[in-house]
Amino acid sequence: MRKSSEKKELVSSIAFTLFMIILMELGRQIAVPGLDPEMSRKALNGSALLRNVSMLTGGQYRFASLFSIGLGPYMTGMILFQAVQLVNTNLMDKISDSKRGYIQRWITLVIAILQTLQFMFVIRDQITPSGVKLWGFDFNVATAFMVLVAGAMMVSWMADMTTKYGVGGAGVMIMPGIFISMPMMVMHGPGVGSYQVKTFSTNLWIALIVSVLVVFIATVFFNKAELRIPLQRPNIQNDFSESYLPIRFLTSGSMPFMFTTTGFIMPTYIANFNPDSGFSHFTQTYVNFSNPVGIAIYCGVVVFLSYAFSFMNLQTERQAENLKKSGDYIFGIAPGKDTKKYLNYHVIRLSTAANGYFLTVIATPLIIGLYVPGVTNFTFAYSSILIVVTIMDTTLEQLKTMYLRTQYDLL
Repeated sequence: MRKSSEKKELVSSIAFTLFMIILMELGRQIAVPGLDPEMSRKALNGSALLRNVSMLTGGQYRFASLFSIGLGPYMTGMILFQAVQLVNTNLMDKISDSKRGYIQRWITLVIAILQTLQFMFVIRDQITPSGVKLWGFDFNVATAFMVLVAGAMMVSWMADMTTKYGVGGAGVMIMPGIFISMPMMVMHGPGVGSYQVKTFSTNLWIALIVSVLVVFIATVFFNKAELRIPLQRPNIQNDFSESYLPIRFLTSGSMPFMFTTTGFIMPTYIANFNPDSGFSHFTQTYVNFSNPVGIAIYCGVVVFLSYAFSFMNLQTERQAENLKKSGDYIFGIAPGKDTKKYLNYHVIRLSTAANGYFLTVIATPLIIGLYVPGVTNFTFAYSSILIVVTIMDTTLEQLKTMYLRTQYDLL
């Protein structure tokens, strides 16, 4: 009886996830009213920042649609919430789960409004005036704004529902968009000093295919690798009294690559508001992939975000506190602050090693691309692979756990 219910849960979770993916794709095809789709497509393609944000967060960059904003506000809200937890763990412990969800939804709404304003600024000339005013704004402008914000909040709700009732969490919802946009990234790059390639030579195609396979296999291997720190569990007197605390080699996951290109392009976007400033001149000259300085800045952003997300994901202070409360401890390490320092040391060590792999993957094609046009864009294919592998691994692990539960009669 229990096995039957577990099987039903597995099937329903998979079906629910597929339904949400289909719903996401349908929402991406519903055009915002009052806009010329072709003109808005040209405007969006002219904004490297929006194009890259949309590609990596499940949005629609080809034309303004209901789900054009994508999962950007949801993901940014979660990161901000994690950052607050990292700074003040005790404050978060005092807040109930329902209140946390309420706060996070409000954070998501604020970010959705800000991102929609940015989106509206890009497509403002493509909105057909209606001549009717609503709250002091043209009716079509107000309608487009509300539709985009509502779409962003719908996507956030869908992500929460997929996490609760589906498999793979919010990540599976952005995978189709990444697969669809990958050929465009290879051919056109992110739009900041990368080459737009009309056709690849045979040698470049072979190099791309072989290198993609190598990066895929290496990423699968490194994503599975982990450091196992032995634990002593004095409160459990059985075969499980000796256990371990696993820390993944790629502690940061794929999050650095979801935000690096956006962070790299952001200064150029800001500089456009004052094109005659010294800052604008600096970004035009150096913040691109056509010179070594730009490549160094891009790599620096990857390294910084990798360390930041590693600490966000592991939350060493919370880990140390949980071990202390449960009575478990690391061999030879005192509970509390010493455990936290010990975990911090290993997070830094693993993140440094992981950054070595990340830099090898992204910096090599960028450097070669200075001399061989087109190779620069390989970097963004590799970044997409890193994102897809981590999402697929999470999804498969969850499916494996759910499947194994169907094979046992639990009391």
